[in-house]
Amino acid sequence: MRSWSSLLLIGALVTVSAAADGRRELMVDSPPSLEPQGLAPARQPKASPPPVEKSTWFDITEPPDVRPRPLTQLGSEPLPRWIHHQSLPRDTIEIVAIRYGVSARDLRRWNGMSPRGRLHPSRPGPLRVRARRLPPPREQLIHIAAKGDTWDSLGRRHAVFDRHLQAWNKDEIGWTLEPGERVSVWVEPMVRDAARDEGPAAGRAALIPPRAHSIGTPQSGRLIAGVQVPPGEGYERRYPNSSWGTTFAVRHLVVTLDEFHRTSGYLGTLMLGSMSFRRGGKIGPHISHQSGRDIDIRLPIRAGVRASQPVKPESVDWAAAWELIAAFARSGAVKVIFLDYAAQRELLGEARRLGVSETRLAELFQFPGGRHANRGLVRHSPGHEGHIHVRYACGPFEPVCGD
Repeated sequence: MRSWSSLLLIGALVTVSAAADGRRELMVDSPPSLEPQGLAPARQPKASPPPVEKSTWFDITEPPDVRPRPLTQLGSEPLPRWIHHQSLPRDTIEIVAIRYGVSARDLRRWNGMSPRGRLHPSRPGPLRVRARRLPPPREQLIHIAAKGDTWDSLGRRHAVFDRHLQAWNKDEIGWTLEPGERVSVWVEPMVRDAARDEGPAAGRAALIPPRAHSIGTPQSGRLIAGVQVPPGEGYERRYPNSSWGTTFAVRHLVVTLDEFHRTSGYLGTLMLGSMSFRRGGKIGPHISHQSGRDIDIRLPIRAGVRASQPVKPESVDWAAAWELIAAFARSGAVKVIFLDYAAQRELLGEARRLGVSETRLAELFQFPGGRHANRGLVRHSPGHEGHIHVRYACGPFEPVCGD
């Protein structure tokens, strides 16, 4: 089994060395001059290593606040700047591009790859990147497998994708995990710090566990350590098995639904559709909903309309629908809301009757600028006549979440 040396800290640069292959997580052409903060070196493994201690940053009782923070940058040098990135097994060009805020097309061009070139799945090489952002590099820790541990349970505990975990360890361990095995885990410091350093959230949002995050895009992504939308007053989960999301999205969703139930005066029940599977990936006919950031919500219906009936314009409570849209907008966490263009007309008319200013309506609605107008939080999308599709932004501690 390979013997790993300790983490080397060069400024804020973390280099992880292996006796056999010298693999490094991140190499920066000009190392930053900052003093290292919040990075602890891995200990040299002993002949009989003790069991891994409980990870206090995954088992806190007060999850972090939902307020966004800017993406952490490594170093003080201006961006963009050239760096060299050493990928890990199962990394993809698309994920590396998201990490550094660049396009996959540019990343391939900088490295002399074909337009559809891919990294080797098990032995990817270094990449030259003109980074536009620089999140902290991944850090290695060693977990001693205990009885009952599985790749899935370890992945959820450390907030990494279980298939990646297997790929990182298949040469030393193989595909079967046995008690006592030394499992190499590459963790995202931003995800770890979100669970360890943030203060408590308010209300029911405080019950949503930390560390659930998105990798990739809503159309081609995964959900890591997903958290489930909890039951609550005023709404019903139609598909509990696909009601999983990121911590950032689910906390904001719960806050918004509770605010709507408390302040709108709507006495009906909101029907929540699909969000994501626990591990993300494709859901039936949906193109998106793959990374825990999208959720469908049926438009509020009028009293006396049966829930089993198809939603038509005359059956919608448009005043309640406006209150729902306004509550999502106030959260500051939503990237876009998809709603059919004709339904936007109805909603806009109701908002005007309620006295909403034209300035505010222009900020929120694509209508009447045309179905393809690049304006407004609420945008047209075919097939969204009777429900809204809410897409949350990437959370502030999701380094490989993209659009």
